[in-house]
Amino acid sequence: MSRTGRKLALVLLLSVAGGMLLSCAKDPLEVDRNRPPQTFLVGAPIDTTAADVGYSYRIHLYWRGEDPDGYVVGFLWSWDDSSIGSFRFTTRTDSIFELAVNDSETIQSGVGNPQTSRYHTFFIRAVDNLGKPDPSLTMFNRRLFNAETEVPRVQFVGGIPSGTVGLDTLCDKTPFTVCWTGSDADGFVTRYRVDAGSYRSPLMTDTCLTFNTPGGPTLASGLYTMTVTAVDNANAVGTGTAQFVVNRDPETWFTDSTGGPPNKIGYYLAPYIGGQAVFARGTFAEGDTIPYRSTVWFFWDGEDSHEQCEQDSLTGFAFSLNPGTRDGGSPYIIGFLNELTPGTRFTTNDPEVVGPAGFPALILDSLDAGIEMVARVAARDNSQRPDGTPATFNFNCNFPPLLDSLFVDSVFVVPPGGTVPVPSRRIRWVARDYEDGLTQYATVVLDETSVRELNQFQQELIVADQTFRNLSPSGTEHSVRVRVADRAEFKSALPDGMKTVQFTIPLIAP
Repeated sequence: MSRTGRKLALVLLLSVAGGMLLSCAKDPLEVDRNRPPQTFLVGAPIDTTAADVGYSYRIHLYWRGEDPDGYVVGFLWSWDDSSIGSFRFTTRTDSIFELAVNDSETIQSGVGNPQTSRYHTFFIRAVDNLGKPDPSLTMFNRRLFNAETEVPRVQFVGGIPSGTVGLDTLCDKTPFTVCWTGSDADGFVTRYRVDAGSYRSPLMTDTCLTFNTPGGPTLASGLYTMTVTAVDNANAVGTGTAQFVVNRDPETWFTDSTGGPPNKIGYYLAPYIGGQAVFARGTFAEGDTIPYRSTVWFFWDGEDSHEQCEQDSLTGFAFSLNPGTRDGGSPYIIGFLNELTPGTRFTTNDPEVVGPAGFPALILDSLDAGIEMVARVAARDNSQRPDGTPATFNFNCNFPPLLDSLFVDSVFVVPPGGTVPVPSRRIRWVARDYEDGLTQYATVVLDETSVRELNQFQQELIVADQTFRNLSPSGTEHSVRVRVADRAEFKSALPDGMKTVQFTIPLIAP
């Protein structure tokens, strides 16, 4: 090989070797010499983590930024979330924010416990001319606020259902409209929701709602409390309520056997008077007393006609006696019945009507004794609404016994098992019972210490003088006290219903 060829080969080898060495060398490090900006909140309330204070939900914040090796081109801000994707860019250095005190989901669903304040955290980060944001979130560019607001108010307007008149106000199945207004002391109302019965409206801006129209919300017969919820621009809620009745209730009254105008007359059939089976018929007025164990019946009627409402038909009556029982404590409560037989309405429990009609259970017979018993009857309309103020009839059953007089006589009586008469006292009384003639029970008290209970219609009791001496061994003065009760265990009324007689029994000489 020539000298020239050897030189070319060497150059080529050195070139290849140099290239290989260069290919094995590492890339040089890129050094970021751009210093990040700094951010400062320059106009904001104090951090509420350090003090228990609150601020208006509408808050005005100011901030600024500094960059040591460039300049600030804008800011990234966020509320309550410091993740990267939650920040928004702005070139402003201040802004007015309106903070919510409730989540929109809570307002929409109507569940939970709406609040009037809520904590929020504000984050602000400066961005420099090379796009680098402030990496820190410290006390200089982060602030915790307790945002507070006043709740909005709701007021109903117009006629009922404004709540300014009585509850029975609306005709059945007739359209009606409810209107209201809303106000907010520190903001404005944005939406409303209406709740009435099972109906709940969506959130809306309307301030009137009409019920019972084709395709609209319907409220059937009944008592309603309507609640209108107002939502303001801070998602705070306030409510107003109005109570009303859809379908006025029917009216009911007692009458007499002629079915004429309202007339409180009752009828009875008494099985015993003066101890004799008489089955005496009679009438009685409210507040009167009828004989014990009587059969009792009434007549009644009703209507469902109201001014400005169409007349509605009745679908039956309910009858009850409370307090008051029959046949030894059985209640008498009759649910709503319309017709006993075709054409025969349930407007009486007269035995001569309900018995032949096949309803013997409706007969109010063998009435138990009672004071201030109340018969109640209520009509029901074809919307199944009963009379809210049933017709009432107050009366008493069972005349209490009377104790006329008490006597204590000195007699000689052969004691049971004896043969010789001994000095005794014949205790006798005169007591009368209107239904039984005689009183069944008597309580006899000897010398205020010994009690004898009698239950066989007795009107006298023999007690030996020695029995009284044993009760009061050192004295000669003795007494007898008597009170009676009838078969219903009604006692004779005080003070005349209890008699006392005092007498002397000489001591026996030793």
